[in-house]
Amino acid sequence: MDFPLPTECVEDVISNLEINRDLFSALMVNREWCKFAVPILWKNPFDNNNRENHCKKVIMRTYLSCLDQRSKLFLESNGVDLSCTSSSTAFDYASYLNYLSTTSLKFRIQQYMFPQAGFCGSMLNEHQKTSNQIKLIFTILCKHFISRSVELKYIEFSDFGFDPLNVYSIPFATFEGANRSLANLQIFCFHGIPGKSNNAKTFVSMSNVCKNISHLEITLSTLDEAKGLASLISVQNHLEHFKLVSDTRFTLIDDDIFGAIFRSLATQSNTFRSIFLQNVSFTNVDFKSLAEFGKCKALRSMTFIECEEIQEKTFNAISNAFPLLEHVFYVSGPSEVPSQSFCEIFKTAQLNIKSVSFDVEVFGLIETITKFCTKLEDISVNSIDPTEIILILSNCKELKYINFRGEGGIDANDIFIGMARSISPNLEILSLNMSFTNPWIFSPESLKIFLDSCKNTLKIFKIYHYNAPFNIRDLEDARIKTMNEEHFNVIRQSGITFHMDSDIWPRNTNIITTIDIPENIEENQ
Repeated sequence: MDFPLPTECVEDVISNLEINRDLFSALMVNREWCKFAVPILWKNPFDNNNRENHCKKVIMRTYLSCLDQRSKLFLESNGVDLSCTSSSTAFDYASYLNYLSTTSLKFRIQQYMFPQAGFCGSMLNEHQKTSNQIKLIFTILCKHFISRSVELKYIEFSDFGFDPLNVYSIPFATFEGANRSLANLQIFCFHGIPGKSNNAKTFVSMSNVCKNISHLEITLSTLDEAKGLASLISVQNHLEHFKLVSDTRFTLIDDDIFGAIFRSLATQSNTFRSIFLQNVSFTNVDFKSLAEFGKCKALRSMTFIECEEIQEKTFNAISNAFPLLEHVFYVSGPSEVPSQSFCEIFKTAQLNIKSVSFDVEVFGLIETITKFCTKLEDISVNSIDPTEIILILSNCKELKYINFRGEGGIDANDIFIGMARSISPNLEILSLNMSFTNPWIFSPESLKIFLDSCKNTLKIFKIYHYNAPFNIRDLEDARIKTMNEEHFNVIRQSGITFHMDSDIWPRNTNIITTIDIPENIEENQ
């Protein structure tokens, strides 16, 4: 029978099918379709979001069937039951593997070992009987993947407390075939167990074979790991994204743990686009190290989550470094925000800034942004001066989203009227944060003036509260006083979607903590 479509057309059609159910159907058409569908199905077999349940059960059986006779005999000699596997397979399935998650792989092995047990049951059995068998299967399969895969693009190392396996002791980068299969690794995620693993050797061994990583996501614990990570970063050809989470409990105060990492990032100055730092201590990061990092002129995004000791005099090293910066996200840590340096950062990037988020008030921030960053599209800020929301709306006319947290207890009627006069023509979402016990005070009339001004653009209006009492039993104490039924009628008439949250964790199930419009609103008692 002649094949009705050119081979190139069939390959193009099948490669664009994203739903596995459709790909499974393609397997049954004929050999030609099967030949194209199998590599796609097996490039990421551990993806739980794109895998039929009945196929999850055969993944391990298929991979174990692909093993050579020597590996099978070794597993059987250690008590692993391979009776359900076949002597050979129609395809070299491991050669198609592009994505490897150690967490998913271990879970699939547990399912294979204990098909009738749930996750907790399999973990219990593992600790009692078979942790060694699971580790043997895991190690042999990883060797098989490394030796057979044509190209691994994504690897995620994590154990997340599953200590009996200890994936960090398995030398992936030294396995036969690593020079080929890991040569074009693009995404490398590595999350160690705090206090139980030292991954410096892993980073160094990876640096010998992986030169084309574009995305690094690392959890770090020790100085040795930092040095190993710096060596891995330095050998890359085009690193673009770097996420670092530090286990600060293991930070050595007298050592420069992170300075070496910042200096290594300077080697990626032509391609580096985004940095994400969480729990990172800047205690011993010196001006020179940050100045080296400032060579990354292509940086587009920076995120700081609960970082420590970001000193103004040190952070000033990068205050004028990033002219192409677009996104800044900051969650405060135990030290003060280097407000002057951040303002200089925004003055340098100016119209390139698209989104800004700070969870604390930063002196001079709003004034700087509204003067220099008028192409802003997304902002989340705090201010003791509620009129600054009008300043933002007046100057940033491309704004699509604003989250504003202001002081409580103010008469906000003029604020709503001022917002109505200054509304951005592109504004889609407005979120206001105010005190639960002392909220903004505004009339239904001023609310209507505001909503009428933006009903053609605004899609969602939200009000969140903070500082709600922790333990509330009395309905009156839990009543949201920000709005009444007249306000709600104004919102209903506007046609704008509305959500309000009280920030209360109720002990009494009769307490209303959220209100949504257009959904049915129960009486706010």
